[in-house]
Amino acid sequence: MARIFSLIWIAALTLAGAFILLLLSVGRAEEVQYPPDFTSAMSVDIVFIGSSLAGTALPATELMQGTLGDGRSSAILSVEGIPEWLTTRLLTDAIDSGAKTIFLEINAYAHDYVFGAEPAFVNAITRAMREAGEILTLKIRVIFNFRTRVVRFGAMNMDGTFDPKQLRPIDYYRFKTIEPTYGDELQAQLARAKKANVEVFFFSPPRPQSAINVIGNDEFADLQSHMNNIAAFYDLPLWYSPIPWPDDHFMDIMAHANARGRFRFRKELSQWYEAMQ
Repeated sequence: MARIFSLIWIAALTLAGAFILLLLSVGRAEEVQYPPDFTSAMSVDIVFIGSSLAGTALPATELMQGTLGDGRSSAILSVEGIPEWLTTRLLTDAIDSGAKTIFLEINAYAHDYVFGAEPAFVNAITRAMREAGEILTLKIRVIFNFRTRVVRFGAMNMDGTFDPKQLRPIDYYRFKTIEPTYGDELQAQLARAKKANVEVFFFSPPRPQSAINVIGNDEFADLQSHMNNIAAFYDLPLWYSPIPWPDDHFMDIMAHANARGRFRFRKELSQWYEAMQ
């Protein structure tokens, strides 16, 4: 009887392990939908790739008139909540399109978000268990709702300024640093870019002051140090703002830039890029 129970436990653990592996891999099976004019529209010199933060970071009127101040045309490829594997796939597309300069949002390679208020009495073990449960829940939802990842081509130039007084504790978030999962794939594409004389840069969109007030300067500095380490490992220059930007540069606490933020982002990135040459 004891042997039977042992076999049952072994079988159960094996099935559980297989299920967890399925959860961790299912995201890469999601369908990717490109815009109808994607191929023809990709005949540009500079490509920005990232999440919706990248989509709101640059003025649409300047994309074809020299975003970096050098007269070259630009395009933005953005996907809301873009995962790491899709960031690398779009890097592949940009290299294949003939782009000569590519800016890659580093966030998908460097951190996750943890949302909601964090009670002070919650210890590290309980917090880690809860976060693991949230990740598994998200993966299960993906399995039963095979969501299509829609690639947006172009800038998302909405405007408005959020009021931090209207936010609830659950609207805030923290950063959970991660390591790239598919680093070999990124390395392979960076080697292709180098062979084709394509320059690749990492960038991290700036964050609003109210968000950093909750996160704390030390945690924000730790995140920046982590991003710098990843950029150094892949031998890529990284642009980021070492200080948070005023709230009036953003439409929401999640750091989607408004017109003021877009103007500053383009100006500071252009100056940084010029200094790198």
